[in-house]
Amino acid sequence: MPIPNDNPSKPIYLYINSSGHRMRRWRPVGSETEAYAIADTMAYCKSEFYTVNCGMEFGQAAMLLSQGAKGYRAVQPNSSTKLYLPKVSRSSGAVIDMWIKAKELDANTESYIELLAKGTGKTKEEIEKDIQRPKYFQAQEAIDYGLADKIIDSRDAAFEKRVVFLLPLTCSGLNYDEMLA
Repeated sequence: MPIPNDNPSKPIYLYINSSGHRMRRWRPVGSETEAYAIADTMAYCKSEFYTVNCGMEFGQAAMLLSQGAKGYRAVQPNSSTKLYLPKVSRSSGAVIDMWIKAKELDANTESYIELLAKGTGKTKEEIEKDIQRPKYFQAQEAIDYGLADKIIDSRDAAFEKRVVFLLPLTCSGLNYDEMLA
């Protein structure tokens, strides 16, 4: 993981436009495990992550927005954010296999709620109650809920130099010094 070794004093910009984990033509698009890997990377790195919602952030992508550095979690004026419970993509087979998948789903839900609570400052109970059904936010509503801090403006000096990472985040083979220069 080369990110923290390059220059921990410079922020890393994470621009996200993701419909979350869903099915397209019976194949999953995105994954909870990918989002948790990104959240773990964000926590591991010494650099701060500036997060920006570029269009839509649904599910785990919304959780990633909330994990950015306080004061630097931005949404674009016309962006939307949606919180919802993690879902099972497709499950079939023996009863034991479905039971194992259900346990995995419970663990993913618990991680999702914990990370959202950490990012928003709300209690786990509040988050759990709020995501029983999908909850949509427009830009200002996401700020009011605690997922973001500001609506990004093209004149925002904090977002002048940008390194763009879109989901899924791939760390291999990138020269971050060149990208941040």
